[in-house]
Amino acid sequence: MAKKKYFYPPAPPVGSETFSDDLVGLQLVKGGGLTTGVFEFTPNTKDKSNRTFDLGVFSDPISLDTLNIESIDSLKTIIQQNFKIYPNFDFSNITSFTNYGSLQKRLSVAIINVINNFPASLQINKVNVGSFNAVTAFNIIYDEIRDETSFEINVNQIKNPLGIDYTKNSKRSIETSTIPLSKYRSFTDNFSSYSIYTSPTESYEITDFEPTATLNDGSLFFTVNGNAFNSQSNWYNTILIRLNDETVEKVFSEEFDNVEKFLLNRNSTPNYTAVFNYEYFDDSGRLISYNKTLSWPLGDAWNIDITSNDFDSYLKALNDVAENMDSAKTNLISRFLTTGSFKDFDSVDQRMEKVLQIYGRSFDETKKFIDSLAYVNSVNYIVGNDIPSQLLKNLALTLGINTNISQISNESLLKSIFNTSSKKIYPGKDKTDTPLELDFQYYRNLILNASYMFKSKGTRHSLEYIMRMIGAPDALLEFNEVIYLADAPININKFEEQYACISGGTLEINSAALDPNNTFSIQGNIYTGYTNSSTIRRITNNLEDYGSDNFGYPKSPRITDDNFYQKGSGWFEQTPQHRSEEEVDLGNSSFSLTNPFITSKIKTNTFGQDYMDKYRTFDGMVNVGYTLTKISDNQKSWPSEMVGNRTNDNNFNGVNYNVKNDKLIINSKNIEMYLNMGQGITYDIWETSIKYDYPIPNSGLTAPYPSPGNIDWTSINPKPKEKTFFEFAQSFYNNFINVRNRQTIFDGKTGGYPTLQSVFWRYLQSEETVGVPTNKFTYQKMIDFTLGIGDYWQRLLEQVIPSTTLWLTGQKMENSIFHRQKFVWRRQRGCIFIPVTCIPCKYDGNIFAYDCIDQTLVCKLPNTNGPTILSNLLTKVLNNNGYNQSQCDNSSIISTWYVDCRLDSNILVQEQFYVGYGGSDTPTTTQIITAIDDELVNLYGYGLNYYFSGNSLVISNSSCYDNFTNKTLYLNIGVDIQINCN
Repeated sequence: MAKKKYFYPPAPPVGSETFSDDLVGLQLVKGGGLTTGVFEFTPNTKDKSNRTFDLGVFSDPISLDTLNIESIDSLKTIIQQNFKIYPNFDFSNITSFTNYGSLQKRLSVAIINVINNFPASLQINKVNVGSFNAVTAFNIIYDEIRDETSFEINVNQIKNPLGIDYTKNSKRSIETSTIPLSKYRSFTDNFSSYSIYTSPTESYEITDFEPTATLNDGSLFFTVNGNAFNSQSNWYNTILIRLNDETVEKVFSEEFDNVEKFLLNRNSTPNYTAVFNYEYFDDSGRLISYNKTLSWPLGDAWNIDITSNDFDSYLKALNDVAENMDSAKTNLISRFLTTGSFKDFDSVDQRMEKVLQIYGRSFDETKKFIDSLAYVNSVNYIVGNDIPSQLLKNLALTLGINTNISQISNESLLKSIFNTSSKKIYPGKDKTDTPLELDFQYYRNLILNASYMFKSKGTRHSLEYIMRMIGAPDALLEFNEVIYLADAPININKFEEQYACISGGTLEINSAALDPNNTFSIQGNIYTGYTNSSTIRRITNNLEDYGSDNFGYPKSPRITDDNFYQKGSGWFEQTPQHRSEEEVDLGNSSFSLTNPFITSKIKTNTFGQDYMDKYRTFDGMVNVGYTLTKISDNQKSWPSEMVGNRTNDNNFNGVNYNVKNDKLIINSKNIEMYLNMGQGITYDIWETSIKYDYPIPNSGLTAPYPSPGNIDWTSINPKPKEKTFFEFAQSFYNNFINVRNRQTIFDGKTGGYPTLQSVFWRYLQSEETVGVPTNKFTYQKMIDFTLGIGDYWQRLLEQVIPSTTLWLTGQKMENSIFHRQKFVWRRQRGCIFIPVTCIPCKYDGNIFAYDCIDQTLVCKLPNTNGPTILSNLLTKVLNNNGYNQSQCDNSSIISTWYVDCRLDSNILVQEQFYVGYGGSDTPTTTQIITAIDDELVNLYGYGLNYYFSGNSLVISNSSCYDNFTNKTLYLNIGVDIQINCN
């Protein structure tokens, strides 16, 4: 076989003459050039997805300073005391903590520890000696720039029953004390943990302090934040200096054990009340069930009593209860579980008895944890004998509840754990729950009601239930289920005609465009002609792909991968768990031949409108489709024959719409759930009107509102008591709007309806004007409330809403119905003087005839003293009916005041100007004179002029005709009185 030999160098002229033409190297190809042709080029197209997720605002960096923690040791203490798992004991039963040991000894130790560690206070009491008031704080100086107040307090006036040391050597005194005392008794070293209280609810943080040399002489100098004494130089009222709320909670949490907390029960009335339930045998051998309630007495507004006879009585009663329980129920080690010989041969100082008590205490400490194991899977609304609070989130997670949410948001760790409000929220409780305790209670409610929530998942009831559970008022909740209403059936002939043009699979689209090569001239003007161009589009739709039946009514189009029910995602934020489809981002992609790449992005949420668009526009057709109207239908289930007006006002949001044919309705799985502050304001006004007939009485609005006989005869009578809230909110405002007498201009740019707004202002001022209490909801209050709830409820609702449901949610900020601006009324151009050339004229003679009638009446104003008028009339009315004032309730008086002007027997003016509630509620003299001046304007319509001259009223005939001869004019202040008498 012939062999071909290759030599190198020299190299063959072309690659085909080499031993391996497929190798890549510095080779030449036929025709010249390098061997680039052996490389295979593929487009370098990469698909990069751009993601923009709204995760909210990032928090500030966390440090010990932002958490208000002084040191690492403080942090360790907080974690040890509050983040370890402790059982939830039943504090109503003392035997949960003391059973094997002696209750008497246990209470004795607990009382000593309470006295030594109680968060004590200093009190400077208000002192009145005759007409002399003692100064409690002096040399008060308020610095407005720094917003600080400095003042002094005389040491001799301080009441200090628990021995707070405010001297220079306070720390050394506390450390060398023979008994262990709380570190907070050293005021000098811990003054920043104290606050000044000038009233039970007004506290001011101490920022600086100068101690004294001794406890019994000198003055204490303080500096606090804020204007503590209202810029006064001396203060005469009681001052309380105690630990701030955060530190008080810290002391109760860290310093006191279970028995001490049992004695200092703050969830009771009176405060620090302990309840002992036990059985014992009396002298006759009968078993008696005994219930003893003992309250630790207070020595002043804050401190517990440790010196008075009341405290001695408390100790004696406590000792008696402990002895009875030790003899019958507690002290089991010494009394029941050991032989009597131990005691018979005990030493004089009872060493064996003390050992048994130590054993008993040790058994009790172990037993309470063993007992808690029986309740480790129990959850109660009231904390006690159930799962440890720290494990509630774990249990909730086991039940399938997302625990990465919380209704508590706080700036600092210490505030979340210890801080409470100084104002009591719950009656009978001295303290409010801390944010951490509220968080635990939130998960208790979730777990206890998880069965109902998951059983009703996907229904309206489950969502409304959750909102009630988190405390959102029904009045604020706007919950709408959405349907879409088509305008009318489509023209089926037009549909079939256009479908015939595309049924072959193609659609020719003709369009016109300017043709620069086609020009023509008309009268010398050059014009460009048009040319038609057409494009062919492939259409693969069949009849089932269009959302219309044979009669033109909407129907569901065929389900495909590209078209399905509720297509178009939506949620209130974009997250990895809540995202829409991807599409090519044309603006950030490149299609160049050298370096092409494609970038995708997430489509904007359409909340199901991608599917609804199939009904609005039929693919490949012109002007064929439905006009859809979004409707709130919170019932959704209707008989098909029930057409026309559909109404249901069983809930706050109700139903009210018209439909011609049930086939025109397109169902959807869209819902809206908002906290609507405007709806809350409207509801409170409606509820107040039902309870108190104010500010919208059921009889209708009268003066000073428009009324029959005034500018027009419109009657304003929405009748709130006869309507549900939904009916009232849907219709009442229409009765208040009348452009003939109620349009107004405020600043030349905006307009409103003053009757609606006046109802809102009367609602806000009702308590001051007529004594009707309201919540006084303002926009700022409602905004603060809705934002204060946070967004955790949306993430909680997410867990019971089906994944295929599209919903809009959040806080809805809108005007209430009382501030709707329907139209912007522009200020009209006023009267102006236009200069016109004057044509001089001359008249000789009198302008008025000599015989012009002058009819003028001068009279003194009637009595304008409101209290005198009411008192005289009331006495007269009661006497005429056989009563006296002692038989009647003056607080029930309702007086209606009128300006009454008559010409002989003809009523010229009779207008109400004031309504009084109670015997002391009368118009002032100024209000009466103003009302007379306002209401007598109507006299001009009868040909009369009037003006005031001092305390006299001058009324004159405005014409020269004798219209009022032998006629009498009466001007009265009329009062209608209602009063309840026995």
